Amino acid sequence: MVKILVVDDSKPIHSLLEEMLESYNIVFHHVFNGQEAVNTIQDEKFDVDVILLDWEMPQLTGIEALPLLKKLRPDQIILMMTSKNSMLDIVEAIQKGAKDYIMKPFTKDILIGKITAAIGKDF
Repeated sequence: MVKILVVDDSKPIHSLLEEMLESYNIVFHHVFNGQEAVNTIQDEKFDVDVILLDWEMPQLTGIEALPLLKKLRPDQIILMMTSKNSMLDIVEAIQKGAKDYIMKPFTKDILIGKITAAIGKDF
């Protein structure tokens, strides 16, 4: 079983991710901004394999939350999900600790491929 924390202010994105991955053995936990993600990860009992982190959100953006999440859990796998597509944005996300970058819109195959590569196993 793979545990995924979805951090996105768009409820349709949460629904889309669950729909795309419904046939896989995945448990989803949902939060809607970077601050909620940081608060969730601060709980030492909360265990997650992958964080899917949107860039643009209210309160605390994904790119602002990214270094805070990595400070709390240096080994945490975090995949940025965003429509930002400049090389500078990609480099910034990787430098701040993202394992990989998923461009919106994405397909089910891209999503599965990125998660599988990040966790190093099929699910």
